[in-house]
Amino acid sequence: MGRTIPPLNPLHVFAVAAQFGNFTAAGEALGVTPSAVSRQIAVLESYLETRLFHRGASANTLTDTGRAYFEQIAPAFDMLSLATQAIRDSHGSTPLKIRVLATFGMRFLIPRLSDFRAQHPSIHLSIDTGFAPADFSRADIDISIQLGDGNWPGTQSKHLFDSTIQPVCGAQLAKAAGAVKKTSDLAKWPLLYSRNRPDDWAFWLRTRGESETLLARAEMVEFSNSLLMYQAAGEGVGVALGQLPILSSDVESGRLTPLLGPAVPQGAYYAVWRSGAGPNRKMRHFLSWLDRELITAFGAPASADSA
Repeated sequence: MGRTIPPLNPLHVFAVAAQFGNFTAAGEALGVTPSAVSRQIAVLESYLETRLFHRGASANTLTDTGRAYFEQIAPAFDMLSLATQAIRDSHGSTPLKIRVLATFGMRFLIPRLSDFRAQHPSIHLSIDTGFAPADFSRADIDISIQLGDGNWPGTQSKHLFDSTIQPVCGAQLAKAAGAVKKTSDLAKWPLLYSRNRPDDWAFWLRTRGESETLLARAEMVEFSNSLLMYQAAGEGVGVALGQLPILSSDVESGRLTPLLGPAVPQGAYYAVWRSGAGPNRKMRHFLSWLDRELITAFGAPASADSA
């Protein structure tokens, strides 16, 4: 047996407007203008062939029919809300899967995770590391923290912060390297680099408009990843190219000392997820928390999402 169901979006708008008692408050709750609320209610009134609101210059009030209709449909919306929440709660144990660059994870994320857990104890996390951009068609990942330009096919991304690089070394070597006044002075020390980022020194030199002959004259020491490289730099093994936003705590503590500034821009960090659907509730909580942590750490909010 068929059922007579009105258009659901106008019905929802009517229920919100009836609950708040005016179109302005309803529009704020729904994220639309009061005139958009009025148009949706007009669609419902046309379908029902009856007036639901008295419209006035300063107020909009329910008609007797509108009030009776709202009292009848309100329990249905309550049931929808409860049923939806039950499903969301049933999946509460499913972890939020996050993949991060190892350096970002160790230097920025992990020191702050206890705060996220305190704020969202019901959200379980699964954190993995990886250097290459995530392939969401193959990997079971909710959010990937990646370094680049924000353009990865099949994804949406949120800018987190810009990345810059600058030579850094440990405190002991910094005293000995106090005479480093120009790029060529770096040839006195081993230059450290990560296997995942083999071109950083060449990029830094080109961006400064300087010759790459330094790389032929200096001793080059390779590490399998940036974390080992930064550890070696802190221990005085040589000079590394450091990502200063990520290494801010090392610089502030004096463990690493920047040389030959200013820092050179090199891409940006982004939170990335698969396109086709907006972030779910857990993802929104994590991204909002991450925004607040970035503002605290770097003093500037992240920019808007991009496709």
